Amino acid sequence: MRTFGVAAILAALTMPALSADLTPSAFRALLEHQDATAVVQSLDDKSWNAFLNHIEAGERGWIDLVPLLAPGTDGRSSESLAIALSRALKANPAGVLSVLAAKHYSPTDICAESGGTASVIEMAREIDAALVKVAAVMDPALSEARNACLHALSDARISALI
Repeated sequence: MRTFGVAAILAALTMPALSADLTPSAFRALLEHQDATAVVQSLDDKSWNAFLNHIEAGERGWIDLVPLLAPGTDGRSSESLAIALSRALKANPAGVLSVLAAKHYSPTDICAESGGTASVIEMAREIDAALVKVAAVMDPALSEARNACLHALSDARISALI
């Protein structure tokens, strides 16, 4: 019992340092002692934005955290996470498809949403680039997620041009 108390205190003391020391390992350590909701709520804006930036960059260690943290997100944080995943499609399509395959988000949440305010031509170019990257993923375990994402991207492209 005493070990749990010490671990909980240590986890609480490390939370303010997350902004400076944000790593996938730090998140995993927090998740050992707290549920996803508590971890997400404990993050300040700087830490959350840093997390999203790593996701957008397509960094696999960070994308692997999404299935662990997604259940702890609320409307705003869930939406910002989906937008970051959408933007990561070009950098790490297989990583994003693995999140889709785990059923934490729907293909339309990620593959049809970029959260941007680009022009129609820019949106079409972004979607085209994502289509090419996603279509190139040949992992059989991701084929269902890939096909669903390609369908959502195609629909998004048509909608962007209408």
